[in-house]
Amino acid sequence: MKIDVRVLTQVAEYLGNYVYLLIDPRTMAPFYVGKGTGTRLAAHGLEAETLSASDDETPVERSRKIAVIHDIRSAGLEPEVWILRHGMGSEYTHVEAAAIDLLSSFLTQSSPRMTPLSHLAALTNERRESARGHGIETLSNIVAEFGAPDLQPNIPQILLITLKPWVELEEVSPGGTVRSGYGFRTEWLNSTDRAAYANELGDSVRCWWKLSQSRVEEHGIDHVVAVHRGVTRGLFRIIPDSWEHDAGSGRRGFMVDPVLEGPLFDQVIGKYGYRTPPKKRGDISTLNYWPRPV
Repeated sequence: MKIDVRVLTQVAEYLGNYVYLLIDPRTMAPFYVGKGTGTRLAAHGLEAETLSASDDETPVERSRKIAVIHDIRSAGLEPEVWILRHGMGSEYTHVEAAAIDLLSSFLTQSSPRMTPLSHLAALTNERRESARGHGIETLSNIVAEFGAPDLQPNIPQILLITLKPWVELEEVSPGGTVRSGYGFRTEWLNSTDRAAYANELGDSVRCWWKLSQSRVEEHGIDHVVAVHRGVTRGLFRIIPDSWEHDAGSGRRGFMVDPVLEGPLFDQVIGKYGYRTPPKKRGDISTLNYWPRPV
């Protein structure tokens, strides 16, 4: 894929030392584990056969990798690149070795179709806190996030709601419905079909917030936007007269309809999402208005 050099440089600086997997898109099974540095990514781009430095591979190993890549390309496809871990020091060599040992021990040709962390529930342990922010992700998603254009101010005012990682928790929501949890699921980052998870994402943005209904209405806001990792992920219309107040917590919520097309969708979500304005130092607020009120 053709990537702007400036975006690629940003991604390279962000990744630092990293370990990656090459995935066969026909089976979604990994066929190669490698390691690299941001400088190599910046110099050689995203071509799968150039991601590893030549002294990291034996001639036999490289020959096998290239053979699989050519086989994939002969089918009109490209290998997927998943970043297993990044932002490391010299330990990235040990991480690469551990990944090779693990996959060599447990990977079979009958592996189910996967996306990063899609089978996390099969483990009894949770993700380690130190992995969040530097854990497994497809390189295409990382590039898309860095390549997302800035959200422009020449749009009707909207409410931006930042979502943290998904929390499984059943609770009553506006309209008497019950949602299964809130936040942003990891697998949504790897989905190209927004409609498939729009309703569940809508459940996350519609309640329960320390939010002034009168302020929202005063500014004429009738749309909310789900934001995750600084990029817009979903647009929703607030259903009029659907506001509810939870007396116990003092928080408010409302019902929403997903917006999956149209002029505002193109301005706020588009194909890859838009990068939201950076927050001021110390600002950890979940709710933000855009364009910022004067």
